[in-house]
Amino acid sequence: MTAQNGSEGTPPREAWEDEVFYGHRWGPHGEKAHEEHARLKKLWDAAQPFPAECRNALDDIIALEICNWNLEESILELCSAIGGKRPPAFPIGHMVSEDRWKTIWAYYFTCRDWLANAPQNGYRPLLRMCDADGVTQNHVLGLLGEKDELKALYVERFCLCLAFWIGEWCGREFAYAKAHNAAVSALEEEIRKRDPQGQILNAMKGEGDGRLQPCGHKAFRRYDIILSSIGTGKWRAAMPMRGTDGFERAATLEAYLSPIEAWIEGPACAGGEGALAEDIHARLGARDGAKVFLASLLVSLLRSEQLAARQLAESRSKAR
Repeated sequence: MTAQNGSEGTPPREAWEDEVFYGHRWGPHGEKAHEEHARLKKLWDAAQPFPAECRNALDDIIALEICNWNLEESILELCSAIGGKRPPAFPIGHMVSEDRWKTIWAYYFTCRDWLANAPQNGYRPLLRMCDADGVTQNHVLGLLGEKDELKALYVERFCLCLAFWIGEWCGREFAYAKAHNAAVSALEEEIRKRDPQGQILNAMKGEGDGRLQPCGHKAFRRYDIILSSIGTGKWRAAMPMRGTDGFERAATLEAYLSPIEAWIEGPACAGGEGALAEDIHARLGARDGAKVFLASLLVSLLRSEQLAARQLAESRSKAR
């Protein structure tokens, strides 16, 4: 896959090259982005002709981000795909498992049932299908508490947040998206009439215009922050900012990236001990040019986000 055509006389750039410079990767880090691109370009050139059977793994490495709900399993599967020079065995990136979708539906149907407040509404049979033991339902109801007019408007707005993603990220030209945007505007107007200085609506909009991606590892925590804020009537009254999430995510990622780096550098490099490292090295197998490039790209793209996660955590820790 190529990202864009080059200027006259130069070859087109590959998608991975653009990815290095994007704002959620090395882009904000100035000269470091150019250093990483140059380093990876040398590995890419050394791996030519690049094996066609490795293209799927390359695309999926680009698709994986630190915020992904299935980050650890995805890294391991990508190591297997790199080692076997094959496509990953399951979709990588902005994909959601069936069980995760059921939990998202349980949040949605519980909110709809709370809004309907009628024992014979059509949401309850569906809710039992995706939350048979009632755990999610009881959790959400506990966050919301008793209903009032303002809460109902906020919960309706939250339902639209989920509905946008359930609706498959429709573009603005689709009828679904037009209806969605009209409903959002009408609801937000009513909310501002009743809560002009409230932070809850602004916070929801701050999550990508209220579009809370289900593929994010913190999706359910973000849902809970919003719903508990609606329930208490004050933003984050029940769930204050922790300020340590970035440090924790960076540490989790380090446990996987260090063994991959050790494999790239060879047997003499530190960071290759322990059961996880042995598993990763077994998945990667013997080193060759294409595999070293793919593993290096995987590490580089995730390292950029690891750095950003630590920096954000540091700034939040200082602000507390």
